[in-house]
Amino acid sequence: MLIHVKREEALALVKQVMQAIPRKTTVKALEGIHMEADANRSLLTLTATNLEIAIRASLCAAAEQSGSVILPARFLADALSRFDGDTVGLELDEAGRCTLRSGRARYEIQALPGAKYPMPELPFPEDTISVKGLRSLARKLLFAAAEDNAALMSCVKLTLGPEGLKAVSTNGFCVAEARGDDSCKGQAELLIPARSLSVLASISHDSDVYEMGLAGKSVVFWDGTLLFTARLREGRYPDTALLMERFNPRYSVSVSAEELAAALDAAAVLKAESPRVALAIGAHELRACLKSPGTPSEPAFFRPAASKMLGIHPVFLRFFPCWTKKFRPIQRTRRF
Repeated sequence: MLIHVKREEALALVKQVMQAIPRKTTVKALEGIHMEADANRSLLTLTATNLEIAIRASLCAAAEQSGSVILPARFLADALSRFDGDTVGLELDEAGRCTLRSGRARYEIQALPGAKYPMPELPFPEDTISVKGLRSLARKLLFAAAEDNAALMSCVKLTLGPEGLKAVSTNGFCVAEARGDDSCKGQAELLIPARSLSVLASISHDSDVYEMGLAGKSVVFWDGTLLFTARLREGRYPDTALLMERFNPRYSVSVSAEELAAALDAAAVLKAESPRVALAIGAHELRACLKSPGTPSEPAFFRPAASKMLGIHPVFLRFFPCWTKKFRPIQRTRRF
């Protein structure tokens, strides 16, 4: 195996693909990125998976000899970032010794053969639909998903309807709903794990346009260079639409999202375990104070209009900075 690639292009793809590397695994090969050189097509393909998601990306390469190898993801990213040359050469000898050269530097490492990688099945769906804006959509919803990865509420429900893409997440304490791409119309409901959606969002920009489709029990996103696939969950997701229809708030407050985010940020100066933010709403101001064992923070103020008091779960703190427009309402209800 002998190839030459542009260093910056390779580094960018390695950083994207390595997001699929599992945090903990007993399978040594899964700690690495599978690299396959195709001399006939002048292509280098990178693949990584944690068996729940998989990412595959390709880039043009001057491939003199075809072959495959597994290189440790962190080593590969560090090496590419430290090279000072514009191109990188990668050579694999018969003994499994891999050499990377660029500029005045050279790294050698004993690599795993590509045949040992548990290559995921990555079929391309027959029918696809274009979708964009996934990064912003995920940012508005992921905070509300349950952290227990085994529960259905750790998923985000994506709904394709005549009005476009809609999504909802809930952890039992709160419900987050958001509209996505209006042009992404169809008739389907998908339960994608929040962690999987978070990875896709981390390697995407809102300007990215993906072709989205189903392949077996997985959802596939393809942008022409990068392919992302995630296993879908099956089961009965909480009927949040019915909950919202029956929702009868005792009071509501119209506030500036920017001022609310600033007040909460000022109040959350303490890094305490299991904190709660107390909101005391007066006639012309709202007081935000973080409650924790020991000394509470100094209250922060801004001016809405109402006259009640409520407590807010700390999970909301991760979401308030996402709001840039006027938000209505702050409404109180009980856990469902």
